[in-house]
Amino acid sequence: MRINVRFAGAGGQGVILASVLLAKGYGLGEDYNIAQTQSYGPEARGGACKAEVVVSDEEIDYMKVDTADVFIALNQVGYDKYIDEVSKEGLVLINSTLVESDDPNHYRIPATEIAEEMGKPFVVNIVILGALTRLLPKVHAPAIQEEIKKNFAASIAGINLDAFETGYREMSRLLDERNETQPAMKLVKKTA
Repeated sequence: MRINVRFAGAGGQGVILASVLLAKGYGLGEDYNIAQTQSYGPEARGGACKAEVVVSDEEIDYMKVDTADVFIALNQVGYDKYIDEVSKEGLVLINSTLVESDDPNHYRIPATEIAEEMGKPFVVNIVILGALTRLLPKVHAPAIQEEIKKNFAASIAGINLDAFETGYREMSRLLDERNETQPAMKLVKKTA
């Protein structure tokens, strides 16, 4: 199996950090090969940014994502730029505070709104990561929570853990509303 994941947003939204935490969370406790790549514009903040994670049970000989199985858009520019590169069966998760889409199959989490309500607008990426963790197969929330503890100073690890758990709970609530249990299981596909 191989799962191609692409995050898109703006510099400063934590796109790269979210992808790194996802890669580490997938890699812990499972027999998977993981590759994480990133690219961003010349601007320090506000420019286009994307990050990709490839998860496979076989050797990864091509680390880039041409067609995403999972696409996470944190802003409208990223959504517009990459939505046409998502597979027909792909899973799309959007930050509905900043991204507009008419597709009823997209999963919507108001991550920016949630982060602002928490009084910590910088945790948008972690809210989205929590929601994504609930959607994807074989990602263990405790593994990502441990990575959050390792990657943040103690003074801000707690708020990031709260943001992760809030995103996870919000996605669980959304799945209950949609009467779904694990929609991403269809993404696990065998390679030739």
